[in-house]
Amino acid sequence: MAKSLRSKFKRKVRAIARTKKEPKTAALLQKAVEKRDQYEKVEAEKTKEAAAATGEKMEVTGEAATINTKTLRKPDGSFPSWLSGTQKKKAAKKSKAIKKSKNKTAHNFR
Repeated sequence: MAKSLRSKFKRKVRAIARTKKEPKTAALLQKAVEKRDQYEKVEAEKTKEAAAATGEKMEVTGEAATINTKTLRKPDGSFPSWLSGTQKKKAAKKSKAIKKSKNKTAHNFR
């Protein structure tokens, strides 16, 4: 198909608009690059400070948590307060299934 005068004119107008907008977009991109460089400098400083601070030891107050990772229970048999209800149900169901399967296998070998 032949190119119409209208499409040629629209292309010409878009080209003019691009040349008008070019300095503004270039400045915007340059500003973004400068911000990124500044952010990278700040992050580098933070990592240096963190590396220097790793030599110090933290003071620990209280006892270490003694939670069984398989059952998610404390030594007294209760769940920790930070565990949600759904997680408690899931853990209880899982431990019950494991207990049941162990009893089944032990029963089969008697």
